[in-house]
Amino acid sequence: MKNFILASISIAALSGCGSPRYTATPIETNINNVEIVIVDDKETRDGFQETMETWLQSNNYQYTVSPDGSKHDLNKLTLEYEGHWGWDLALYLKNAEINAFQHGQRVGKVQFKVPYTANPNKFGDGATRIHYMMDTLFGQITADEATKKVNSSNHQ
Repeated sequence: MKNFILASISIAALSGCGSPRYTATPIETNINNVEIVIVDDKETRDGFQETMETWLQSNNYQYTVSPDGSKHDLNKLTLEYEGHWGWDLALYLKNAEINAFQHGQRVGKVQFKVPYTANPNKFGDGATRIHYMMDTLFGQITADEATKKVNSSNHQ
């Protein structure tokens, strides 16, 4: 019985430490009437960019898409992204990053990571997690709020 209790406590502690997490610095520039450019990352699954576009459309932002490796127009808000999926009985978004640049400077950044792969919360919907990244980057929610949402059972 003692071994069972010790094992249960250990698993609970490890699961909590390994929960998916967001870290962010929201965009630090005026985003009203700004032109947005998404730089296509050809190494990342297509659904990532499509989800970013859906988020921008639903929040009434105008945007264009530029090919990977293109030069930044320094006056536009440029979004660069990278996403990596892992496989553990199912495909899941393992880690991702979106950076925002304007006037030659990074003006915002958001990261999503699943640090410990034994946590069952890793299997959440990738599109929902990317939406939370965009919400956080554009200052609609904090990184802590996104982390709480992604780890709640209602959003898995």
